[in-house]
Amino acid sequence: MLTLQLLALSLAAPSITDDPEQAAPATPPVVATEATNSGPTPDEIRAMISEFHASLDKKFEAIKHPTEAELDQMQAEVAAAADVFFAEHNLILEKLGDEQLKALEPVIFQSARASATMIGLLSERTKAPTADGFKAAAKVAMFSSVQKSDSSPSSNAMALTLLSHPGFIAGFESKEGGAVLRLLADATTEQLAPHAATIATLAAQFNQDASMDLLRLSDSYLKVAAVALPKDQFAAIRAALLASLNAQLAKSEGRRKAVLSRMLTELNGAAARGELVGYPTPTLTCDWVKRADGTTPWKSLADLKGKVIVLDFWATWCGPCVGSFPKVAALRAAYSPDQVEIVGITSIQGAIMHQKRERVECKGDVAKEQAEMLEFMKDMGVTWTIAMTAEDVFNPEFGVRDVPFVVIIDQSGTVSKAGLRPNDDAAIRAAVDELLAKDQKGTATPTANKG
Repeated sequence: MLTLQLLALSLAAPSITDDPEQAAPATPPVVATEATNSGPTPDEIRAMISEFHASLDKKFEAIKHPTEAELDQMQAEVAAAADVFFAEHNLILEKLGDEQLKALEPVIFQSARASATMIGLLSERTKAPTADGFKAAAKVAMFSSVQKSDSSPSSNAMALTLLSHPGFIAGFESKEGGAVLRLLADATTEQLAPHAATIATLAAQFNQDASMDLLRLSDSYLKVAAVALPKDQFAAIRAALLASLNAQLAKSEGRRKAVLSRMLTELNGAAARGELVGYPTPTLTCDWVKRADGTTPWKSLADLKGKVIVLDFWATWCGPCVGSFPKVAALRAAYSPDQVEIVGITSIQGAIMHQKRERVECKGDVAKEQAEMLEFMKDMGVTWTIAMTAEDVFNPEFGVRDVPFVVIIDQSGTVSKAGLRPNDDAAIRAAVDELLAKDQKGTATPTANKG
């Protein structure tokens, strides 16, 4: 069932995280106007929104994995419904206070009109060289994304602008600060170079007294620092950060200790060491490799040397992963399998979330899960290869903390790109084309689906 929250999530951050403690609402808290004590209370607003969500659930319940055209239509209908929601409840944003606007945010995000109003309300606050000023600027960027146009800046460009905000360091520990780091995951050294001093300064915050909220940003921070800073400076920062985490681990217990242990595993992976892109592909033990017809085309990624490899980390329970299948199918059709191999990487999950039949529990029965995966592939018309690996799909070597997550490997087995999404098809195709062009043995053979 497609709720408004899921639709908003697909717009803001179309991926699923492996950390339930890190799960966040579709939109972060708002920095808003002064309270006026008029209108419904926050609890009343949340109840109203719950009814609104229920009506949309019913409206869209038959649509499991919408096509791009269907998604565009749904977004238009939700935007119109959001405008009606504000009118029916006589909600005038300029007359509401902080907590009311925070409660209303899931619906504000769906309305271009309401988003434009929020941008106006927040514009003055963005000028403050404080944490609140930075949060307001981040909020403006988020609401601006609702009003997309050909001239709108990319998410990467917006994140670089926010990195320059004078209140960024003070607001770094916030959800907005973490969002900026995640948006910069694919930024280049040239883009980050002007901000190197700011990025280096952030390292001091990852000390032995750092909060868990801040420590959860460790991997995102190191990914950015690895690109922005000289290798020796990055190595020193990473060593200090690991020392802080180990010091906290030594005095922790229970759930906190488990979370810190997992963080350390992630930070010792190739991605966090800055040794992923431009380095040999980390080991992937492919225990089960199949095409939908049941054949096993290869047994190891090493068998694919000489081809460009596109790895799509995914899981059957991940809505955005399955929703991106049309993009992956189009990518598969665009290139010769002699030159490009596309592999959906997953791992044993204990169940298969079928889309055209009931969910099947497989806990403790690997053979059953593999058989059900093959049925899933047939049902969904999967035209590319699926591999189940001994390593968890949330693979720390590749820096996979959420799915879907795309990695591109060149013909020699070196990682060329990491952290793309299947919906980034233009960027994926550009990267594949570039690698094929460098290969003197052949060139891309696109079909009509390409472009």
